Amino acid sequence: MHNVDIRNVSIGQMQYFVKVAEYRNITKAAKFFNLSQPTLSKKLQSLESQLDLQLFFRDKNKITLTPVGRYLYDAWKDGLQHIEDEIQYAHVLQTGQTKSLVIGCLDSFSPDCFLLPLMNFFRANHPDVRLRLESDAAWDIRRMLIQKEADIIFSIYYDFDQKELEHISWQKLGKTPHCACMKKTNPLAKKDVLSVEDLRQSDFICISPQYLPEYVKMLHELCSPFGFSPNITNYVSSANSLTLNIQTDRDIFVCDKYYADLNSKEHRKIPIAGTESGFVMAWRNDNDKPYLQKFINTTLSLYEQ
Repeated sequence: MHNVDIRNVSIGQMQYFVKVAEYRNITKAAKFFNLSQPTLSKKLQSLESQLDLQLFFRDKNKITLTPVGRYLYDAWKDGLQHIEDEIQYAHVLQTGQTKSLVIGCLDSFSPDCFLLPLMNFFRANHPDVRLRLESDAAWDIRRMLIQKEADIIFSIYYDFDQKELEHISWQKLGKTPHCACMKKTNPLAKKDVLSVEDLRQSDFICISPQYLPEYVKMLHELCSPFGFSPNITNYVSSANSLTLNIQTDRDIFVCDKYYADLNSKEHRKIPIAGTESGFVMAWRNDNDKPYLQKFINTTLSLYEQ
């Protein structure tokens, strides 16, 4: 391993590097920091010397990242923002304003569908409350809520239906039909709306009952009124893996409009008539944070149907 003494590398130097990488222009970055262009250039050269790395290609008209410069930019940019955020929050703690909420969200949800707009709306009306978002699988965010690691979570409806959890209250929101997700070359993809009967000959991709038995139960309850059981041909470990396993024109999986399809360019999500899905907001009813109730009320006002 190359011997580099990083004790002489400051956060300020890292910030200079990241900003120059973003602007791709030393003069503009120098203006941002209220420095002269030669001063900033010397700081960058000093950083390269301390690291014994060439971070930029330089010519008369532009400055671009070297491969190692690109690597360090990707590694440092989020970390520096996190440090800034934590320092700001330390000031909040010092003033005694410790209002905060930890929100858990199912990792297969598309955040733009409801959660990010909700958080932005709440922040605009309650700027003194700090929100932290954690994203994970259904069973993990449920555990976070039970163990008081999260104040409120957003999960899929079938993970809470017919469950009795001590000290947990929940509300179904965002009513929407189930969807069948499939390749665009699937003959069913020509339809704008499907019936459950249309799925009789399909091969179902399913989350393993080892991880989420409620998903398997949901599929059977969906199909059994129509006289058939889902032909499950492949089990996966998580909701995010469903879309990665659509391989043939017979393969489908059941989701809803809130699902973030990582392969959406290849797939279609088609609503299934006569079905009902949605998301669940759940919280501990023994959590006495007053701003938790404000968040619950805000969510209900936007998404209760």
